[in-house]
Amino acid sequence: MMNRRSLALALPGIFQLCSLLNPALAGEWYRTDLSSCMITNIGNQQWQVSFTMTTIVAGSGASVGPAVSNYLVIKIPTISGTGGMNSTSFVWNPVPVEDLSLPSLVAVRGTPSSATPGLVLGPPGTGALVLTSGRNGSVTFTIKPTTANNAYPAAVVYVTAVSSTGEGRTGNYWFIPNYTKGSCSFGSGSNPPVTPPPVTEIMPVDPEFTMNSPEWMLQTTDLVDIPNVTSAGTGYPVTINNVNNNNLCVRYVTAGVTNKQYAVAVTNSASSQGGRNLFTLPGPDSSQLFYNLQLASNDGNSANNFNFPAIGTPNYITLGQANNYSSDHSEMCWTPKINLFKNASTKEGLHSDTLNFIITPKA
Repeated sequence: MMNRRSLALALPGIFQLCSLLNPALAGEWYRTDLSSCMITNIGNQQWQVSFTMTTIVAGSGASVGPAVSNYLVIKIPTISGTGGMNSTSFVWNPVPVEDLSLPSLVAVRGTPSSATPGLVLGPPGTGALVLTSGRNGSVTFTIKPTTANNAYPAAVVYVTAVSSTGEGRTGNYWFIPNYTKGSCSFGSGSNPPVTPPPVTEIMPVDPEFTMNSPEWMLQTTDLVDIPNVTSAGTGYPVTINNVNNNNLCVRYVTAGVTNKQYAVAVTNSASSQGGRNLFTLPGPDSSQLFYNLQLASNDGNSANNFNFPAIGTPNYITLGQANNYSSDHSEMCWTPKINLFKNASTKEGLHSDTLNFIITPKA
């Protein structure tokens, strides 16, 4: 009887011990959240990405299995065929990321491949890809797109956090130029929260303007045919010899002028003569002829014509986009027209001047 009582008294103690052990057998899964997301143009065709990562216990309990993964992948999108961002294709050989700074106890794991085209961030070593709680701090890196790597200056940080019993979260944080400025955009799909701007808008191509140097030889003109600057009318329309082979032409990289407007400007000073603004052709013995210039665009669009000396707001135009000079260059040309005027100082003889042209972009 004494032994049975002892056994009976011992059983509750065993049951009590088992009930204390049950919570300790429960699992927990971890999640990494991002905050303070930024992407900044730091010049020289480089962008800096920064964010703060915070790893927390996202769930625990008797029905929760242990964590099987909690890691990040930094991915850099490629440029699409239309010049936008390809949100499902990423550069991996190599990933165009430099100056990567990570919190302590976070490291780059493995080598990027076509299957995992990015930098995997997890705990150091070769163990499970599970960032446990407390792996917190700032992450910064620089994106360096080049023609060779075809990288779009944006970033996707893919996060995956899963437990053995199915709890978890996966998705993308997006870093889009001119959009990601402190807040973080998370989504479970492959579409960014906004339409990224064309790469030519955020990585402008140098237009590389070149201008020919035409020589406009004016036909010999009778002085008596040239009106005085005080006379009404538009002046004497002098003939330019061989004008078709002496058009003013501008060549440029077509992609560099997309969605931009430019004006052709003359830097020479003009003077007021008889109520008109005119350029001066110096001649012998202090003789002067006066003239204005019209440039008629060879594309036949009068909106692309220029008049000089210019008065008031410059006439901005959109340069042609036809790649009519080479595979990536365009050329736009103008035919000159010159009207002459004289005053009391004008004498017979050779008169000449040099006009200096510049291309001015619209602000």
